[in-house]
Amino acid sequence: MKIGVCGPVNLQILDWEKKPEHLPANNSFPLTSHFVNALLKRGFEVIVYTNSATIQEPLFFDDNRLKVCIARERPKPGRRLFQFEVNDLKQMILQHPCDFISAWWTYEYAWAAVRSKIPTVASLHDVAHIILWNHRDIFRVVRWIMNEIVVRKVEHLIANSAYTYNLLSNRLKRKTIVINNFYPDNLKELVPQNIVKGNYIITVAQGFTKRKNIHTALHAFQEIRQNHPNLEYYLIGVGTEDDGPAMQYAKVNGLAEGVRFFGMMPYNDLIQLVAKAKVMIHPAVEESFGMVILEAMVAGTAVVAGSSSGFVPYLLDHGKAGVLCDVSSSSAIAATISNLLEDASLREAYTDYAAQFAETNFSEKVVVKQHLEYYAKALGRPLVPTWTEAQELQAETAESK
Repeated sequence: MKIGVCGPVNLQILDWEKKPEHLPANNSFPLTSHFVNALLKRGFEVIVYTNSATIQEPLFFDDNRLKVCIARERPKPGRRLFQFEVNDLKQMILQHPCDFISAWWTYEYAWAAVRSKIPTVASLHDVAHIILWNHRDIFRVVRWIMNEIVVRKVEHLIANSAYTYNLLSNRLKRKTIVINNFYPDNLKELVPQNIVKGNYIITVAQGFTKRKNIHTALHAFQEIRQNHPNLEYYLIGVGTEDDGPAMQYAKVNGLAEGVRFFGMMPYNDLIQLVAKAKVMIHPAVEESFGMVILEAMVAGTAVVAGSSSGFVPYLLDHGKAGVLCDVSSSSAIAATISNLLEDASLREAYTDYAAQFAETNFSEKVVVKQHLEYYAKALGRPLVPTWTEAQELQAETAESK
């Protein structure tokens, strides 16, 4: 069976057999790539449909059981309701069809999949009206409109958390199932053995926005430094690059001392820094899930996050797998982090529980099985892998001869 995955895919971390030398930069979300890799590992043929703003013509890569179709993006897509992007993705789907599509995000990717008429399950990884409420601009209005079109047309939906599900209308809940995000099997392999913690705390966020709330964490960090003058604060992600909005805010407000601004970085490098941090502070005021929190839980780093921040309290098992506090208060953040910094045994107790809780509830083996079972139910037939372990072994033997 050929499964299509339509969404923002990190091309660099796909499990290529022969990785192309020149892959274009694109919008990416590591979890989508981890899902593709999980399907490949389980013997399925996978066709990826994604896009890039850096190409002039659509691209197609054939890598045995993995095929990657890259459609085009154009500047200012919101002004056109993303119609160019949707149509280009749709054409790639029709030119390289699959049996079934798993579409990630209910925007241009799921819209293109629905238009292709190929059976589709769309995943909700945020709640459009909540995003619009927090960012009241024309772009978010456009995204909300796209989401409304997609969720009405698609027959099967997945909510990435109970929080996301509970924000849906009763009409949408009837065709939605909750399947949590997951961490990949190889995440533990990326975590250094016998970790020596650095003298820093860390935040990973995609955007310096009111919702991500990094500005409050910057104020909290300066309070923490009064008792920990050598401590550093690492900021990673969109908006935290050199001279980006986070740095500009910090400089204007006298909050830059001890802060290191990394911007975007490769996934493997990111995990290394997360694993070596003493504490992760996740100051977001709302999260539909919180992937970076889950990664910190697996990587053995204690987490401080919001007690009312969407799915976060559930992800941290209501304070057993991490410390919950009022992230709207810089003083509350500072006091909570200071308490952890000064008690290594407390940090260890949280990280030990968090690792076990993550494995039981959010591991690849648990969550990907739920996806495949739901896809089979939606299609009305079993999903049969193209390759078995025996076939793989035969192919490897033939190649060695």
